Order: sequence, then structure tokens, then C-alpha cells
Amino acid sequence: MENNQNGISRRSFLRGAAAGTAGVAIAGMLGACASTQTAAPAFTGVPETWDKEADVVVVGSGTALTGALKAQSQGMSVLVLEALGLVGGTTALSGGAVWIPCNSYAQDSKEAARIYMTKVADGLSTPEIIDAYIEHGSEMIDFLTETAGIKWALADRTDYHVQWEGGTRKVRTLKPLDENGQLSSLGAGYTKPEADTLVKLGGEIMVKTTAERLIARPLADGRQEVIGVVANSEGKTLNIKAKKAVLLGAGGFDYNDEMKARYLPIPSPCSFAVSSSDGKGILMAQAVGADLHLMPYGWGQVAYSVIGKQAYEKRVIDINICPLCYQNDSSSMWINRHGRRFCDEASDYDSFWYGFGGGRDTTGDMAYTNIPAWYVCDQGNRDRIGAGGAGAVATPDAPGKLWGVEPDAEPPEWVYKADTLEELAAKIGINAENFVEQVARFNKYAAEGKDPEFHRGESLFDQGGPGRPADCLEPMNKPPYYAAEIVPFVQGTKGGPRTNEKGQVMHVNGDIVPRLYACGNMAGMGGPGKYYPGAGGTVGPGMVFSYLAAVDMTNLESWE
Repeated sequence: MENNQNGISRRSFLRGAAAGTAGVAIAGMLGACASTQTAAPAFTGVPETWDKEADVVVVGSGTALTGALKAQSQGMSVLVLEALGLVGGTTALSGGAVWIPCNSYAQDSKEAARIYMTKVADGLSTPEIIDAYIEHGSEMIDFLTETAGIKWALADRTDYHVQWEGGTRKVRTLKPLDENGQLSSLGAGYTKPEADTLVKLGGEIMVKTTAERLIARPLADGRQEVIGVVANSEGKTLNIKAKKAVLLGAGGFDYNDEMKARYLPIPSPCSFAVSSSDGKGILMAQAVGADLHLMPYGWGQVAYSVIGKQAYEKRVIDINICPLCYQNDSSSMWINRHGRRFCDEASDYDSFWYGFGGGRDTTGDMAYTNIPAWYVCDQGNRDRIGAGGAGAVATPDAPGKLWGVEPDAEPPEWVYKADTLEELAAKIGINAENFVEQVARFNKYAAEGKDPEFHRGESLFDQGGPGRPADCLEPMNKPPYYAAEIVPFVQGTKGGPRTNEKGQVMHVNGDIVPRLYACGNMAGMGGPGKYYPGAGGTVGPGMVFSYLAAVDMTNLESWE
């Protein structure tokens, strides 16, 4: 999730903004939490009675809203089930960006986009999925403009791996415009008009309604055909008939500690997902034979350990937990407990997340080499951020203030302060000799303007942009010195049921699970694939493939 530079923050939004359709309140979003889940078996067979029915039943109201609106606009009846009291889910609270290659607002090349996206996928997507994204992404955006009146504009964002062939700047990231013609800084800029238009066209959205399991009937080949959903709506169990299809878009498994321990190779003690992202939708798909994909991967980020874990325990989304070093820091670095740097701290957040998974010690307790780590800077860094004002967004709710305080103020209690590097190393328990040597090397690199260890400042992404200095290398030599413990986490998991270029869920036998589709962070789609392509790269695939799922549903006959 990118930071908010246009007024209201996502934390402020959580505190008091209206949720949109039907006056839905925010409060219900913060209460739902489940640390573990067990797979509920699918309901096999046709229930004697149905409590509700629709052509298409959609589970979740984030990126799945795009598919819901497309299905309704094509003459299908749609029922959306949203577990929380917030329509839009995590998507509504995102930064509003949508990554769309070859859109109608900039000159782009399909071939360049294909080359870049193939590199981003790293072998974990298919040419058919990549081509479908390129061919239909702009079509999806234009549909939302024509149907829901959403206006778009290019955002000044650089592809996160712009150094790779086919990478671009200010070409592929779009944002919706608000009522004042300004770029919106919340995903609600499109989820709200999507939901409003869906209801206007006759669709229905049920909030505080949790899908518990899929209803399926056996086929002769051993597969199960999905025909409905068992849901719980404020204590009442409902059998809901899906005459054509079910679209799952219920979020990832961020709040399922058992699934995270099972699948994620790097611990994730924080999240930027809403609390209903408990993996239940993934388990429902598994119960009808869905294959899984991308389960070890997520949309990487880094947090200050203390406040990040506090936010997770409270089930709230607070972007202020992030160091955001890539945006504004120049005389700072990240140090592991051995006193050494381990990544390009100015790179995009997804990339430096991988740096934390660099391995474990091979002796003793075999602890993670780079977890936890420490964000370290000098007073000069705080001063430069303060001088930058609103253009140096160190803490989104307090622009120009590292850790939310003035440069000359005492830091928060979870930040260590010392007059010498040796004293700081002793306070945080790292190897002092290595640390002093590392800072000396870093200062030499800063003076020379080149970082041969981790190449910080060499890529176009590192070299400036919104909220980022053109020079991200400055000597760290002005005491006092500061350190705060940092930990990696995933903003959202990206593993789930494997899907194809039509958004259809794939069965473990290589065929499809009939009448079942998936999108967003609960689908094993990714960017597509392994890495993060650019700002809006979490939302874009979810919206595009939920849209394509709805297109494919027009080919289905009712199962009755």
C-alpha cells in the first residue's frame, strides 16, 4: 500500500469516514478476528430448501466488486456477501492506485509490457494470464468509467523494477479522480461508486454476512460442481443458491496464524489487510478440490516492530507503522544483529522484503540472520526530513516528522538514542565492531556517490520520485544516533486457489472446478506471478480477473 499524500490517511479513514453504500459503518470491520481456521467440508448435494438465490454469488467486496458489477451489467442477478460492516474491504483502504499496462491514458507497448510482466512473474504465471491482463486491463478501466462514472488519471509512479527491460515511469499506474478532480488517495474512490452502481442496477450487498462453506454436487468424473454458498448472516444460517457461479474474493490469510506458519517462509507479524482476511475462502476452495498456488508469497513490507505488532493485535490498518525509508531517508540504513547491512534500503518495499529472508545462521539456534533488524539513522537524517516538510512524508499522519515528532523532539520510547555508534550498538545488542565498520564503509560510499555493496541509488526507482530525494546516499555522521527494531511482514498474502486467464479456479487434477472463480489476494494470481510490478499491482490483477470471470460467466447456463 502506498502512503497517503493528499489529506485523509487510512488510519483517519478507519477512525471515522463513511463506508459508502447503504450507510454501512466502519465499526464491524475491526471486531472480526480469527487466528486459526480449520477447513469446513463442502456441503455436498442440493439442499431441500434455499433461503436466497442469485445467478452469481460473490464472496467479498474488494476487487470482486468489479466482477460483481460486470455480471450485473450483463443481465445476471448478483448477490455480494461481505463479512464486515465495510463495503470495499482492504481494497477500499488501499492507496487508490491500479496498475494497468497499455491503458488508454498513456503510450505503452504490449511487447514491452509482456517482457516486463514475464520477468516480474519469475516463472510463476502463464503467458495466457499475462496476455489476458494486457489485452483486457484497459477494457476493464473503460467499463468502470462508462458504467460507474469513475474518472481516471495517470499517477506519477515508477514501475517497481523499472531497471528491468520493459519497465516504465508514469505510464501504468492509474488513480481515480475525486469530486474536486484530484487524484484520490483511497481505493474507496472506485469501490464506492462500484458498489453504488451495483445496487442501482438491482444487485444486492449483504454486510456482516460470512460465507462458511461452498455447496457442491458431485460429477461423474469425481469433481464437485459449485452450486451455492452456506453463509452466516448475524447469527442466521442461510443456504444461498448460485444458479450460474460463485466468485470468491474474500481476502488472504493474514489473520490466520496457523496458515501463515504453514506456508510463509518469512514471519509476518503485521498486516495491511482487514481482519476478515482469515483464509476461510481458501479453505472453502480446497474443500472442493482446488489446487493452490503462490502460498509462500505475499506483498512485502517492513514495520517498526513495536507499533506494527500493536496494530496487528488491535486488528487495525495503520500505515504509520512503516519506516518508508525508500521515500525520504538518505543517512540511514538497515542493520542486522551482526551489525551489517543486507539490502538496498531505497528499493521498493516488496523487493527489500525479500532481503529479510536471506537465510538463517548455521550454528546455535539457527535464528534468522536478518530478523529482527534495526532501522538506524543520525540527527542529520531527522533534520533533512523536517526541512522537507509535507514533501518528505516520513510519517503519513505527520508529514516531515520522523516517527511523528519534530526533529528536535525526543523520539518515541521504542526508539533508542545514543551519542556514539558504539553506545547505540550496546543498547540494541548488535556487534559493535561490525557496526562501526559498516557505517564507515557506508559514509565512504555516500561521499563517492556509489554503493557497491547493495547498489543503493543506482536504479531509476531509487533516484527520486514523489516524496523521495534525488540523492539517497548521505553520510551518517551527525550525532546523536537512533535505532528502532524493524520486522518484515506481508501487506497481504497472495497465495490461494490457482486460477487461469478466465479467473476460473483450477482443480488439483488440472481441470477447472466447475462454476467457481476467484480473484484478489485469496486467489493464487499475484502480480501476476511472484513479484510486485508497480503501484497498484495488488489491486490491478484482482479487478481485471474478476472482470474477466464475469465475462466468462455469460457462457454458463443455470445448473437447474
